[in-house]
Formats: sequence, C-alpha cells, structure tokens
Amino acid sequence: MNNEELVGQLKSQSTLRLFLLTLITLGIYSAHYIHRQTKIMNHSLDGEHKISEGLVKFIFVFAYVSVILTIQYLFVPERPTEPVHDLVDLIWGILIVIWAFKARNRMNMLLSASNDQPHWFHGLWTFLFTNLYFNFKINKLNEMINSADSINIQTP
Repeated sequence: MNNEELVGQLKSQSTLRLFLLTLITLGIYSAHYIHRQTKIMNHSLDGEHKISEGLVKFIFVFAYVSVILTIQYLFVPERPTEPVHDLVDLIWGILIVIWAFKARNRMNMLLSASNDQPHWFHGLWTFLFTNLYFNFKINKLNEMINSADSINIQTP
C-alpha cells in the first residue's frame, strides 16, 4: 500500500465529529478510534515498528473503567472511589498521549516527513490534542492529496 492509500484509509471523519462522539461517550469512542487507526497503520509497518496491541487493549480497559467510575461518581452520593477514579483517568490520559506519539512517529516515518514539510506531525500539537490532532492532520493530508496542489508524499 502506498502512502496516499494509507492516508486515505486513515481518514474516517471530521475532527469535530470525533470530538463530539468522544464527549458524548465519555471517551469510549476515542478508544475505538485509536484501535481502528492502529490496525490500519500496523498493516503498513514491519514487526518492530508496529504499535503494540497491548497498548490499545490497555486504552480500552481504562476507557471503560473510567466510564464506569464516572457514572458511579455521578449517581452515588458517597464517593469512596474518587481517588481511584482520578488515578484511572490519569493513567488513561497518559496511555492516550503515549499512543499519540507512537502514531505520530510511525506516520512521520511512513511519510518520510521532516519537520519543515507540511505533512510532518508536530510534537506539541500531538501532546496537546492527541488523537484529535492525529485525526485533524490525516484530514489535512487527504485534502492536500486530493487537491490540485497535491503534496509529494514519498514512499520510503
């Protein structure tokens, strides 16, 4: 699969839609989005560069546990699990940042991008917006590929 096909397969929705679905599902949709994107990227990567399925499974586990604790937090008057909830949310957030940087690095490698090129995935935006930035960047790359001013994404 060439890089334009990869970017095309990674495009799934608008970033606003991803944000709203993540908000409505209390984060569970993000775990599903991460799983989908990881599966597509791993198909293009060799064994040592693949993103760990274990990482994705941990993201799923912590997303669902976080939602269960959030629902309990909202509807149970006594909150004995508040420190646990905070810890689960912290770990889940760290896992998503780790995934975002792994995905960023894999995409920069697959696209042979350097930081002076428009298809470079930036670290600061990756840290601040994680999977939302990843989705935004994929959408921008698709626009660039489909426009008359197509970028020249080179196959490594």
